[in-house]
Amino acid sequence: MKGAIAWFTENDVAANLLMVTILGLGLYGLSARIPLEVFPAFELDSVIVRVPFPGATPAEVEEGVTIKVEEAIYDLSGIKTLRSVAAENLGTVTIEVEGIDPRDLMNDIKARVDAISTFPVDSERPVIYVPEIRRDVITVVVSGDLSERELRVAAEQVRDDLTSLPGISQVDLDGVRSYEISIEVSEQTLRQYGLTLAGVADAVRRASLDLAAGSVRTRGGEILIRTQGQARVGSEFEGIPVRTDAGTRLTVSDIAVVRDGFDEEQVDARFNGRPAVFVDVKRVGDQNAIDVADAVKAYVTTSAARRRPAGHVAGPVSRRQGAA
Repeated sequence: MKGAIAWFTENDVAANLLMVTILGLGLYGLSARIPLEVFPAFELDSVIVRVPFPGATPAEVEEGVTIKVEEAIYDLSGIKTLRSVAAENLGTVTIEVEGIDPRDLMNDIKARVDAISTFPVDSERPVIYVPEIRRDVITVVVSGDLSERELRVAAEQVRDDLTSLPGISQVDLDGVRSYEISIEVSEQTLRQYGLTLAGVADAVRRASLDLAAGSVRTRGGEILIRTQGQARVGSEFEGIPVRTDAGTRLTVSDIAVVRDGFDEEQVDARFNGRPAVFVDVKRVGDQNAIDVADAVKAYVTTSAARRRPAGHVAGPVSRRQGAA
């Protein structure tokens, strides 16, 4: 050690060159190799199995879903703990992983769960995935004195604009309800026309469907034929025939009320006392949090003016700032 120090004291040029090299490598690594984070990044070593069971009570979900999933996978190698939650309409099993890659265990779990043939008839297909921590960078608030649909449309436009910017890959909406079209039929109407709720649902399911109809070979090449019958808005569902007899045609609008709106979950997001939608911008991969934030701020600066006064981009801000 003393020899190295003595050598550097006698060769100051070499010592200075080594110092400059170390500083240069450090600056290069800071600017180009190390992603900048808002919060420290970490991964979850777990696998989640979700099985929707519409209309079921927690007791029915436990008996028909979560217990069967646990019994099917408990002996797999790499499982540290199993934790199940049986809630109304949904069963969730969380598997903590130890010693192996969660994605390798996920494949084994998927094979076991897909082999279960005793799930309740009304349960839906299991969803199996490895949860990922999505790193929030900045939030843009879209607010204004608009209806819920108009405000969501404006926020979706902001989301699409941000996604198209270079360096931004993931943008989500928060503080909004999911779109939902409901068809409400009274029991009296069903008795009047001799229908059942299941029969109406089957009629809607058969009519609202996109189907491939094969192909036609021509001299110019092969033409693929596809029928597009998927209903997407309330007015299209209203025209679906429920019953067609000789000389009569009964449609959904004749027997039901079609509501084209949002699901029943109550969401009240506000910014400075006005209705608002949050547009969350996230960092993925090796993206730099500062670069992502600067790109969002530049977009907000150029777009906020043309969106006022009816609905405007009031951001970027922290979600907790001025929001309720």
